[in-house]
Amino acid sequence: MRFPRLTSFTALLRMVRPDRSFTPERQSLSRRRRRRVAAGVGAGLALYGAVVAMPADAATRTAPEPQMTTVLPCQDVMFIGVRGSGETPEGSLYGMGPESALAWQQYRMEIPGHSAAAMSIDYPSTPVTTLASPYSSQDFFRSIDTGVTKLEAVLAERSVTCPTEHYVLSGKSQGSIVVHRAMADMAAHPTAYGHGLMDRIDGVLAIADPDRLPDETGHLYGTTATGPDHYGISYAAPFMAGNRYRPTTSTVDTFWDHPDRWHTICNVGDSVCDFTVSSASPASMLHGFDVHMNSYLSDPTAVRQAASDVAAQTRSRTMAPEQAAQASRA
Repeated sequence: MRFPRLTSFTALLRMVRPDRSFTPERQSLSRRRRRRVAAGVGAGLALYGAVVAMPADAATRTAPEPQMTTVLPCQDVMFIGVRGSGETPEGSLYGMGPESALAWQQYRMEIPGHSAAAMSIDYPSTPVTTLASPYSSQDFFRSIDTGVTKLEAVLAERSVTCPTEHYVLSGKSQGSIVVHRAMADMAAHPTAYGHGLMDRIDGVLAIADPDRLPDETGHLYGTTATGPDHYGISYAAPFMAGNRYRPTTSTVDTFWDHPDRWHTICNVGDSVCDFTVSSASPASMLHGFDVHMNSYLSDPTAVRQAASDVAAQTRSRTMAPEQAAQASRA
């Protein structure tokens, strides 16, 4: 299979907004570190294109008609999963990707007595390989923006139609970007949603999150460490900013009142969520993409534990119907 020539890193940087900055910390990076980051991202995208390139028809395949959210009746809890880059609805388990599907299964098992259902967000989930072409690279960023808009639309509709329904949001890789940016945007515009929506979100599962920030608040699972040198590729590479919905510039506790419900799952050296560790060399980067694509299923402990902790949050905040009936009779 032949692959398109990778666009130069300099050209990719032109996609970023004029200020080219996310945080003051990024502006203080030394020139040497900037050069290393730039080289690492450029090499990483080239390797990623080689590792995960898909058949030509996969990127252009027509997606099924969007699922109407009103088809699913109101639940005690609605689990919403967002699939990752290049994953198609028909090949990604419940349409949400295998990692989020695993989290859903674990979560559902641990909330007996509650009514619960799962749904996915229908959006392009464009392959990362589109970044290698100057003609289609913007498709990747439009895909992210479309995902955020659709997730917010689903929650806007359901939170009004189902005023007591709780939510769990889960996404892997590009799907995690969608969830992360939607959460920040919804927190900034709370009046656009049903009463108390942000409080009714029992948990967020950010799996291999490219938007992970240094010293991110919330709970951390997997083999990576926390600290100033552990962050996602969006933080390192300004051109990953997207079009409309930008990466968050501050940790979760600055935009959500419930950072204890934020669950980051990342394994050490993952080239997407633990970028600095993986960018030490081309070999490390290549290994890091294998970690990113396979490690969360080959050892699902971290995903299962995070989902279990979210289920505990649901049990502590909601009462199963039979429990409510018993309480009313007491």
